[in-house]
Amino acid sequence: MSIITEQEIQCIYERYSLVMLRENASVDKFASWAHEEWRKGWEKQQGGPRVKKNSDGTEGDINVSFDELHPDWQKENLAAGEAAFQAVQKFPDDDDAAADFVHQQWMRRNPKQDWNAAQHVSYDELPEPEKEKDRVHVRVMKQILGR
Repeated sequence: MSIITEQEIQCIYERYSLVMLRENASVDKFASWAHEEWRKGWEKQQGGPRVKKNSDGTEGDINVSFDELHPDWQKENLAAGEAAFQAVQKFPDDDDAAADFVHQQWMRRNPKQDWNAAQHVSYDELPEPEKEKDRVHVRVMKQILGR
C-alpha cells in the first residue's frame, strides 16, 4: 500500500478545482478570452515564447492557446473569470461596485509582493488605468452573459 504525499494531495485538489471552474461555460469563455488578450499584448511587446516554471517543477511556454496551458496558468484566468461572474451576479447594475469586487478577489489570489505592491490598495486608490482593467473584466463578463 502506497502513501499519498501532501504534494500529491495538493495536485489532486488543484486539478479538481480546475475542473469545477471549467464547468461554468461563461467562466471558461472568459478565461480563454483573457489569455488571448494577454497573448496579443505579449506579441506586441516581445513576442516569442514566454517560459515560466510550473508548480510541479516543470517549465513551459505560456504563449500558447488557453487549452494548451499548464493547469497552473489556466487556473488564474479561470479564477479571474469566476470573480467577474460573481461580481456581475452580485452587482448587476453597478459596474464600479462589480469592478471593486473583481479587484478585491485579485488581491486575495495574489498576495502582496514587490512586483504587485502598487496594486495592493483599495479600488478607490487605484489609478484609472488599473481601475479600467477591472471594469473591462466586468464588461466582458456581461457581454458573455448577454447583458
